[in-house]
Amino acid sequence: MVVKRSDLFFENVWHGLETQNLQKYLTIIVKKHRFLPRSEVESDPNWQQIIPYLIFENQGKIFLMRRKSSHTDRRLSNLYSIGIGGHIDKEDIIKSTKSMKSTRGTKGNELIFNWAKREFEEEIKYDGQYIANFLGLLNDDSNDVGRVHIGLVVKLTGDSPKITVRDEHKSGKLVGLEEAGKNYKKMETWSQIVYDFLVAKMKKAGDFSGILPDCRAGTYRFIDTNRGLPDDAMEEINLKVGDPFILEPGAFAIATTQEDLKLPNDIIGRLEGKSSLARLGILVHSTAARFDPGWNGAPVLELGNLGPKPAILYCGMPICAFTFEKLSAPVKMPYAGSRSDRYSGSKKPVPSKIEKHPSTSSGQVGRRKKK
Repeated sequence: MVVKRSDLFFENVWHGLETQNLQKYLTIIVKKHRFLPRSEVESDPNWQQIIPYLIFENQGKIFLMRRKSSHTDRRLSNLYSIGIGGHIDKEDIIKSTKSMKSTRGTKGNELIFNWAKREFEEEIKYDGQYIANFLGLLNDDSNDVGRVHIGLVVKLTGDSPKITVRDEHKSGKLVGLEEAGKNYKKMETWSQIVYDFLVAKMKKAGDFSGILPDCRAGTYRFIDTNRGLPDDAMEEINLKVGDPFILEPGAFAIATTQEDLKLPNDIIGRLEGKSSLARLGILVHSTAARFDPGWNGAPVLELGNLGPKPAILYCGMPICAFTFEKLSAPVKMPYAGSRSDRYSGSKKPVPSKIEKHPSTSSGQVGRRKKK
């Protein structure tokens, strides 16, 4: 089952879990869906494949699955998931709507729950009853898999912990939300988005211990500037021209320009942001806008999102500009090769090397000895 991207996103494109105006989007799916061979749409972003994405919960624990290395979709092998989901075929619709005269005359929520029930029973062996609650529609344009799918996220609250996966290429178990968070970095992006939604909902309800952020960020609570960044503080993401990158509210990322910059010994460069991005709350540099005489390499962008919504940036888009100032005389010690040189010559983003800065913690200064 697919729907045209232009039909679904006729007003605007969102990233993440959309929980507003759901009936409008469900009406589009019900009225305008069609069935096409999966081979034709698997890599075509003009089509959104409809995927029921089910979150099972029992007594505060959620069902966490892991796709084994033998999983059929190599792009998702060894990744964790809190969502039970799969494609909808025409035969599936016929089976799940036998009691209905037509899917196109049926209310959206009723269809969603029928599709969810069929998917759950097909993927999962469960001994018990459950209540279904439709959470929203999930869109993720940050990777090739997400770009061609749209998720119908349904939470199933069950009365029994007796649940297993039917697929031999997957494993699963019930775990607490905090324990699931320890595998956050190894989750597929859809699960990360839904997980963040569940955590935010628990925080709002006051039912949250506050331990989880430490698990997701690593095992550290702060960054010691004398020791530098922990090994798991940053993740490298490689993009091609035109690829999207989702910058979440409050998130920080470093990137480089496509152009290299080489400054002579009598020129200072300054990186300036773009007004249109600034009006969206997007920072292009945090504080380090100056490039000293003798700099050589790809300028680094210190990206931040101060806005309330995720921002989609695209590799290769115009994102900054430079101004230059000429000194009255060349510097005697250019940046490249100097004591403060930690990033010169780099062609890709380099994490902070603050631990290599000269230490000023002792508060001592040099003093000439008396003769």
